[in-house]
Amino acid sequence: MNILFRFGETHNLTFAFPLGGGFQLYYPHHFMAKFVQGFSPKSPQRFNILCHHMRFLQPEVQKVVRSSAVYFSILRNPVQLMESSFTYYKGASAFSHVRSLEEFLSQPHLYYDPSKGDSNYAKNLMTFDFGFNPNAEVSAERVQLMVKAIEASFDFLLISEYFDESMVLLKEMLCWDLDSVVSFPLNTRDSSTKSFLSDSVVEKIKEWNRLDWEIYIHFNRTFWERIDRDIGRERMEQEVRALRERQAELARTCLQGSGSVVPKDIKDSSLRPLQHGGARILGYNLKQGLDKETEHMCRRLVTPELQYSSALYKKQFPPVPPETPQPTPSGQGSAPQHRLEDTQH
Repeated sequence: MNILFRFGETHNLTFAFPLGGGFQLYYPHHFMAKFVQGFSPKSPQRFNILCHHMRFLQPEVQKVVRSSAVYFSILRNPVQLMESSFTYYKGASAFSHVRSLEEFLSQPHLYYDPSKGDSNYAKNLMTFDFGFNPNAEVSAERVQLMVKAIEASFDFLLISEYFDESMVLLKEMLCWDLDSVVSFPLNTRDSSTKSFLSDSVVEKIKEWNRLDWEIYIHFNRTFWERIDRDIGRERMEQEVRALRERQAELARTCLQGSGSVVPKDIKDSSLRPLQHGGARILGYNLKQGLDKETEHMCRRLVTPELQYSSALYKKQFPPVPPETPQPTPSGQGSAPQHRLEDTQH
């Protein structure tokens, strides 16, 4: 999101923001065009970038973006995704009564209730986010149908475990320059909140999230096939090296210390990421004494998602100032005063 926010801000593009400047598009409901600030079915506005968290529904997405829009998403290994979800969404109904992920997986149906509104965090999360039923029976036919539907909707699926390679492919596909896809890791957890997973737990996660696992295996394979077809391994290695060198150069320019720090050590509160569940989300400290232009560039690189989203929302939808009351002419009595209300919901 940071990469998309920076690109959109640099090129003065419009974002499809959630109504009232929220941070998710009424998730976990399926996406609807009416969830977007400024959308009207009578005179539909087409936005340049739609990147806030949603449950995908393409016919509704098509109402708010141009027909030439590029669709891409990102997959994560379901094993790491489940471990992360368990920590981050520890308060979710499926996880709140167990002490460990291992305990949950020993008898998942004892704790998991698909009718609960937050059940999506506990099973086949990626399947759910693509708009499918995470509790559907697993079959080769169903998996094939889901994969075909995703391939029909999306131009490209990134792989979280190969983020740098993903950025190189994205840069090539969108004709962007290197600096547009350089980033610092954001929304990452402190390693002290990550759990070790035994081989038996890993297998249980794969089985419990079988639909996610099948999606991931398929698109991980086609990801590398795309690299071989479009770029080649040798050039990919060169591109990844250039990306990492630029990232290291920017880190030396922008950051205090050697990189990310725990929340309590982030000096500028406006750069402190949201803390949620049992996770400790890391952030950064900027160097002092940077010139104005460099400081602006560096700050954009380390601004967490929520703060960046709020700032861009206010830029795109400036608050309407209240009308200044006009003085009442003497002897005319007092007329009722009116003011324009902000459009916040």
